[in-house]
Order: sequence, then structure tokens, then C-alpha cells
Amino acid sequence: MKKISRSVFMLFMLFILVFSSCGCTAQKSGNENAGGKVTEDKSSEVTNTAEKEYMTVTDSIGRDVEIPYPVTNAVVANAYNVEIINAIGALDSVTGVDYNIYQDKESWKNKFTEDMVIGKSQKDLNYEKIIELAPEVLILTGNGTWEKAEKQLEPFGIDVIVCNAYYTNEFEKSCDILGKIFGKEKEAEELSSFFMDKLDYIQEQLKGVEKKTVYFEYRTEGKTTVPGDFFYYMVEYSGGDNVFKDASAVQVESEAVVEADPEYIVKVSAPDVYSSYYPPAEEEHKAIKEELISRPGWDEIEAVKNDNILLLSHYVHGGASKLVGTMYIAKFLYPEQLKDLHPESIFKEWLEKYQKLDYIEGHTYPAFSFED
Repeated sequence: MKKISRSVFMLFMLFILVFSSCGCTAQKSGNENAGGKVTEDKSSEVTNTAEKEYMTVTDSIGRDVEIPYPVTNAVVANAYNVEIINAIGALDSVTGVDYNIYQDKESWKNKFTEDMVIGKSQKDLNYEKIIELAPEVLILTGNGTWEKAEKQLEPFGIDVIVCNAYYTNEFEKSCDILGKIFGKEKEAEELSSFFMDKLDYIQEQLKGVEKKTVYFEYRTEGKTTVPGDFFYYMVEYSGGDNVFKDASAVQVESEAVVEADPEYIVKVSAPDVYSSYYPPAEEEHKAIKEELISRPGWDEIEAVKNDNILLLSHYVHGGASKLVGTMYIAKFLYPEQLKDLHPESIFKEWLEKYQKLDYIEGHTYPAFSFED
């Protein structure tokens, strides 16, 4: 009995010590509503507390969210977000990802394990797993289920931040948001400038240049891009005249492409090919092109007649919120006007400097040299 009493006493004292040490944890500061969200517009304001700093970040859809600064434990959905996080040197702070990110093992050097998977995608999250991982924040996209996520995770003190890194026209803003979240503001600004400077060069060089007509196709036959779609600005920023810019749906009939008679065709990947650091083999590229040009009536399209067809791998088109893809398309369309733009060199730097991967060629067909 004496032994038992002593054990109980020691456990009691341990509880007191743990409770005392936890009692000093800083609480969020600022005016908060019932949901724990700051109602004032204090974007990027850092608040000091006895133990920790907090920052109010304005996310992609205009929500002000107060979070620990910097975040050191985040779960993330959507590969575009993770790519930027990796590029600014904050990947070690990511403790959970969706399955789409996890399955692309080569891109992340097997960093993410099966027990870190938080769901199939940003639209299909496993909240029990997220709660188990106990992150400070969940970062997902606006086309995900952020409202449901906020409701599910709020009782557990897990903040939800929306970052739409898949939109090319929001790249600069996405860099800013993620840089602030992880305390990597300087790195995020450098990354943003690296690509925005090249985008500015394209816009400047193409002033007054007659636009060339382009049909863009993503994976399956007839799936193109229209205003509001994820790929629209990749074509727009390249200086191309999208033949379906006035269409209302991304799915078009094959006959409509023939009728539009584009001067150039750009196709991303194929239905059965997913994003991978390793590019398609040349035989795969050739098979994709052969399927495209053998469609009924397509031999009458100007782009097919003149062999003005560019194939991009699923991996290469998406780099830096599709700005890597933008560079390739721009150079493909306007090689004479963009002599100082070298997309293969940009891709190499994206891989080596920003994604911490070895350069690997073969992501485009035809292939670009470093001089192109």
C-alpha cells in the first residue's frame, strides 16, 4: 500500500508540474469573434506575446486569419502550394499532404510517408488524420472544402488558410501569403521577382506584335481553357490568342477546333499520365502527337499542316503556378521577339535552385535547348 501511495503522489506532482508549465502558453491577441478570427484588417501585422508571436495574414479569398509566426507545423493540400513552400525553403515545416502530393514521390525525394496523408485531395480531406497530426494550420485551395474544414478544425485550434497557388495570375500574391506564413518573406520576394521579371519581359517585347492563334488542350480531346479556368492565364500571359477565349465551357467539339483553324497547338500530357519529375519517353510524346494529328479533319488545321505543335509534360507546365509553362509557350510562339527568354534554362533553375532536384531533360516535345 505504501508503494502505491508513493506512486500516486509522484504522478500527482508530475501532473502539477506539467500543468504549471502549460499554463504560460500565450493566447492569441487582438479582437476576435466567436470563430476566433480577427475582425480588423491587420494584414501581416505581427503581435508579440509573452511566449510567441502571432501574425494576421490575408489569404487568397480575403479572409484575415491570425496564426503563429512563423508557422512550423502545417498540413497542405494541392501540389502548387507545396511547390512554392519548397521553393522558399519551408518544406521541413510541412507535416502532412494530400494523396496527390504523396504519390509523386520523386518530386519530393520520398519526404512524405503514407502516415502523413491527410486525404485524397483538397476536396476530400480526412479530418481525423489532420487532428491527429495536430498542425498549426491547414493550407488548401479555394476550390477545396475550406468552409467545411474551418468548421471541423476550429474546435481543435487549427487555422485554415486558403492559398490559390494554381492560378497563374495569383502567383505573386501566393508567394506573398506563403512567405509570411512561414517567415520566409525575403525568399518569397526573390522567387516572385525571378518569374515576374521574365513575365514583364514577355509583355514588353510583344507590345504591338500581332497575336498568333492558339488551341490549348489539357489531357483529353477537346478539353481546352476559357476565362476563369486554371490554365487560361498560362496562354494569355504567353501572348497567344486563345481561339476559345469567348467560349463558356472548357469542353469543345473536335469539329470546332478544325473550324477555328489555330496557327499553333499546345497540349499538356495525356489522360493516363500524372505529374512526375520523370518526363515521358520520346515514344510516349510521339504517340500523344500521333493521336492528335490523326483526328478526323485535323490534317486541314494550319498548326498541323505546319507542324506547329508543342507538347508539355504534366510536370513541366505546372511549375511556379504554370509560369514555367507560360515561358515555353511564349518562346514557342514568338522565338524572334523573345531572343533573351530561355525557358529550358528557367526550368533548370526551377528544378535545381527552387525544387532542390537535379535537372532532367525531355519534358517538352520538341525539346528545347538552353540557347532556345
